Amino acid sequence: MSTTIAAMAPGTVIGSCQPIEINPITGQEIFINESKILNAISQYFVEVAEFRNRNATFAHDCVFYNTNLGPREALEYGVINFIATDVGSLLNEINGSTINGVTYYVINPVITYYQPGVGYQVYEVLVNPTIQNLLAGLGLLLAIIGFAIRHYYLAGVGVILMIIPMLTGLSINWLGLALLIIGLAAIAIDVHAGFTTHAALFIVGIILTALGIILLQPTYTPQSWLIAANQVEARIVLYTLIAFVGGFGGFIASRVIDIVRAKPLSERLYWPINDVGIAIDDINKDEIGYVKVRGEYWRAKALENVKRGSKVVIVGIDGDTLIVKPAS
Repeated sequence: MSTTIAAMAPGTVIGSCQPIEINPITGQEIFINESKILNAISQYFVEVAEFRNRNATFAHDCVFYNTNLGPREALEYGVINFIATDVGSLLNEINGSTINGVTYYVINPVITYYQPGVGYQVYEVLVNPTIQNLLAGLGLLLAIIGFAIRHYYLAGVGVILMIIPMLTGLSINWLGLALLIIGLAAIAIDVHAGFTTHAALFIVGIILTALGIILLQPTYTPQSWLIAANQVEARIVLYTLIAFVGGFGGFIASRVIDIVRAKPLSERLYWPINDVGIAIDDINKDEIGYVKVRGEYWRAKALENVKRGSKVVIVGIDGDTLIVKPAS
């Protein structure tokens, strides 16, 4: 209604402007029928329509009666100026036309297309019902299997996958923040546990953190590109986010390097260093025999002569062979 030039494409409809109140928590839509609000909005529509020499009656009826018109009726009743099938045909219609006493010429126009940023495209994927059902079903399956076989890291991944569909009712920014927090928490838990989850939580955390950062990326609409203040605020938020994630990422990276350099927890638990065993064979110095440790038979190399049946202490590992010496 308020544009200088209004156009519709075939198969489209204009009208139905009764105001709606939306509950920000439940998302419930409630139609407003209070005359105070309807009269104010209707009169505003009428003023805008008259300012552009459009059909003021239609503007009024859109609010009170939810009137709708197709392209041909809208053109006939002075609601729009043109019917066009695409941008090119619209520009051809405008070229040389006179609207409200002004003649417009369109010569060698440059057409710029706007589309949602990567964050909104990812958001649309996450809120897709099929994707939500897939994540919820896969998460439930992993949780059941994980608890059944006592692989709690697998169950943890399943629980996280089930939580994601529950969060998709949030707006894009709140969803991004929630995924970022969950992702960083999963990374921190896995690092603190020494990757005993076989890096399952760490990998899931990296993915969720990346998704959170993508969803939190500032996206400019065509209008906000022209407002320097919006760009400055968006850059402050972006740089703050980068600094926070970069600092936390550096901390995680240092922890990962320390853990990789250190002997894995599973290896420290597996090899019986400093344990005491029983010699199964007579083992001469620097020769190979067998000893019994933790109820199992191990290949062992003796640093000193060892008698069969005597106690030995494991002092080291050479490949898959224990290094032993007499316990005395």
